[in-house]
Amino acid sequence: MNTADLITTSRFYFGGMIQRRCLEGASRPLDTNGPSPESFLRHISGEHELFLRVQPQRDQTATQGQLSIMLRGYAVLDAAASSTAVLQALLPTLLEHYRRHQELPVERLEGSFTIALLDGEAGRLLLYRNVVGTGFTYYTQTPEGLLFGSNLADLVRSLPRVPAPNKEVLPAYFLYRFVPGRETLFEDVFRLMPGELLLYDGRRSRRIQRQTIGGLQASGIGGDAVDAVEETMDRILADCAILHPHAVNLLSGGVDSSYIQVHWNKARPETEGAPATCTVSVDHPATRADDEYAISAAQALGTHHTLVPVDVPIGTCLTETIAGTGEPPNHMQSCYFRFLARDLAARRIGAALCGEGADSLFGVGQTVAVQMARLLRRAIPGRRLRELGAILAERVGHPRLPSSLRLADRLEDVGAWDHPLNRVAVFTDLGAVTACFGSSAVAAGFALRRELLDRYRIGDELMERVNFVGFLGEAVDSGSLWTTLFELEGCEMFCPFLDSRMIRLVASIDPRKRYPFRKPKEILKRALRRHAPSVLVDRSKRGFGQPVFEWMAPGGQLRSLVEQIGRHDFVAPDVLAESLRKPNWFLYSLLCYDLWHKLFIERVVPQSLASVAVSGDSKGLST
Repeated sequence: MNTADLITTSRFYFGGMIQRRCLEGASRPLDTNGPSPESFLRHISGEHELFLRVQPQRDQTATQGQLSIMLRGYAVLDAAASSTAVLQALLPTLLEHYRRHQELPVERLEGSFTIALLDGEAGRLLLYRNVVGTGFTYYTQTPEGLLFGSNLADLVRSLPRVPAPNKEVLPAYFLYRFVPGRETLFEDVFRLMPGELLLYDGRRSRRIQRQTIGGLQASGIGGDAVDAVEETMDRILADCAILHPHAVNLLSGGVDSSYIQVHWNKARPETEGAPATCTVSVDHPATRADDEYAISAAQALGTHHTLVPVDVPIGTCLTETIAGTGEPPNHMQSCYFRFLARDLAARRIGAALCGEGADSLFGVGQTVAVQMARLLRRAIPGRRLRELGAILAERVGHPRLPSSLRLADRLEDVGAWDHPLNRVAVFTDLGAVTACFGSSAVAAGFALRRELLDRYRIGDELMERVNFVGFLGEAVDSGSLWTTLFELEGCEMFCPFLDSRMIRLVASIDPRKRYPFRKPKEILKRALRRHAPSVLVDRSKRGFGQPVFEWMAPGGQLRSLVEQIGRHDFVAPDVLAESLRKPNWFLYSLLCYDLWHKLFIERVVPQSLASVAVSGDSKGLST
């Protein structure tokens, strides 16, 4: 890998600004090192100038007079036809609807998309992200106007002043390794939320929640749930096949990616040779079984599988991920997605399919914890008897029964840190986080993610809330971050389980059918059994973990970066010392934050990467 390519900023996948014409330098903002002028949509009317910068080879645009619209992703109007079949008519239809009604008919649109509409006559901007909307959209209001875009790193580096770190969200960040919801690590720089419409008139912005998960829910589905899932996946992948017929599936070998593959085998056009699949390969004893897991699935499903070896230092992948997105990677695996996209682009493969989101839709592991606690509450009456049972179970060394018995008494205590609502997709060192920020800040951090459930009108059924807190607070964010990493290399990512049609269906399935007792993802497994050997359905699920603690320990690949962690006033010295002695998740989150702080706040490259030539696009980064 050329070291000059290590730290770069992307061009906006899309981005723009609405501002007052009287401001000096108001014309053509964000044009430095950007695309050609043909990729600008520009409107001048009265005292306003509106700009939208796009990549015309992927972003779909249309203009009628002083109105321009861009659609990122894919959308279907009224689910009447495939996205491509209606694409030529869709954007003009949306513009005509806006001209007549001064609003967008977002409730009639399905898929996974973001829309930007410029009204040059009114000096008005509309940004809308559908209820899933993989791919982030960011915005910030400045004295000069509203700046927005799909790449946080580019947006921040385009600002005249470096935003301050958002210290209010740090407890949540250290709990989740990512900040869920609207806030980012930058003060006053926000994410557009799923289902949210942002209106900006040149002076002030207004946010409207146009869609929620609860709003998608129907009274129920007719017929068998498995049949409905099959039909919905076929429709989604038919659209993907039209848009990118040669997309590869990121086949890990699990139920989710295997299920996508059996339907992709049908949806993709007839071509010579086997369908292509791929995964990243990390050469370590702890991860080699992952390669075997993927290869065995590829053999069973008849695909030509490529293992893409990670042949650069892990520190390079981590730093490049943060520098390119402005976001800390919520999983170590996230650091490989740009590397993988670069390999696909080199092979002229423009898109990939990913199974993100299936766990939260069809049953995360914490669902079983709730089910067991409810069973024990009915089977063993009385708190004292259950506590006695927990003590006895501990003495005989039972791995799960003690916690299940105690959870039976605390199912309503959703504020407890070990409640299933707070444990979904959480890898943290709670003692270290509490020592640095205090117990009240930790409680507020847990509450921040739970608040998403009320925002999106998730019902009171605990199993629903446990699963959708992971969906809203982790799965959607992961899919969006990975989409951004792919876009940096000119590739697209499709997450079929993060399509609003799938969400609408799943939200309408009776929870008792969707989460059968102690059988997570049973609906998806039943569907996969129709197409694939049972061994793919019944074998143990792999965690796909990475040896992060080993890499941060003395002699590990990340140790030099760990030892360069700067001083941060929220870190208790004894917590840092203990984390350095015995690496934990707090140290990993601190390492990512430290790299983020150096790259975007201090605007320097970590010393261990000082020999790397920094791209001119980095705008202020220096060794």
